[in-house]
Amino acid sequence: CEKVKELCNNGTIGMVAIDEIHKCKNPASQQGKAILKILPETRIAMTGTPLMNSPLDLFIVLKWLGFERHSFYQFKKHYCVMGGYGGYEVVGYRNLNQLQENLDSLMIRRLKKDVLDLPEKVYSTEYVEMNRVQTNIYNEVKAEIKEQIDKIKISNNPLAQLIRLRQATGYTGILSSKAQESAKLDRLEEIVEEIVENGGKCLIFSNWTDMTTPTFERLKRFNPAIITGETKDREAQKDKFMNDDRCKCMIGTIGAMGTGLTLTAASTVIFLDSPWNRANKEQAEDRAHRIGTTSTVNIITLVCKDTIDERIEDLVMQKGK
Repeated sequence: CEKVKELCNNGTIGMVAIDEIHKCKNPASQQGKAILKILPETRIAMTGTPLMNSPLDLFIVLKWLGFERHSFYQFKKHYCVMGGYGGYEVVGYRNLNQLQENLDSLMIRRLKKDVLDLPEKVYSTEYVEMNRVQTNIYNEVKAEIKEQIDKIKISNNPLAQLIRLRQATGYTGILSSKAQESAKLDRLEEIVEEIVENGGKCLIFSNWTDMTTPTFERLKRFNPAIITGETKDREAQKDKFMNDDRCKCMIGTIGAMGTGLTLTAASTVIFLDSPWNRANKEQAEDRAHRIGTTSTVNIITLVCKDTIDERIEDLVMQKGK
């Protein structure tokens, strides 16, 4: 960062273009602070999703481009309605028309449907029922969470406390050495079998490496490729999926396989669980839905009935809107 800053300051670098700038949204992070130090004469910020969660996501983008003169505190004060305990909690937003006007004045927006002649995405949600063993483990984890709900509420990231509950809907082996049940993996095997019989290939996503490992074991007969944070040669796995006719599916975490790859050999994308926001899900979907896609891409999300899964899907949909 310091070297790039120096090269910008002395004019050696006259332009910097940052792709996926939405990932730099936190002004308190090292990445956010570093970007605000790199100030060449010409700056271009690129992203498919400038706003992922709230209007506050736009601060770093506007600040770096030179269109926001205020501090993050002032920006927050101007666009947020504060309340809750001590008045520190964001309870709503205001002046959003003004924020929209600012964006419109500096943003060139091109929708994929306007610039690429791509086939449609077709969405479906498949509901599966957990068996008695999986339900019991899910209920045990839920009971533990209820007992600790006061601590969870005041933790830095309450949603992270719910990960074990979400994992219980995926595969009980993550939480128990004895029980290894998964209604989702049972259904997944059936779906992949059907896709392969029809001559297709598929991508399979989860939030967690702990979920991709048993998925890989279940689908070994389909010669799967896999990309997680632990994968050393991503290109080799990508080439296997794209060019090896024996490789019928590719398994990966949303964090490792959800961006930066072209995997258009897939006609179906399956989510064993959803990420916390719609933007990350769309990024993952678009590994199969990009230049080179020739047929409709089916997007399937597996959801366990009467569990936290259903609530997550509602949240993701609302945040998407």
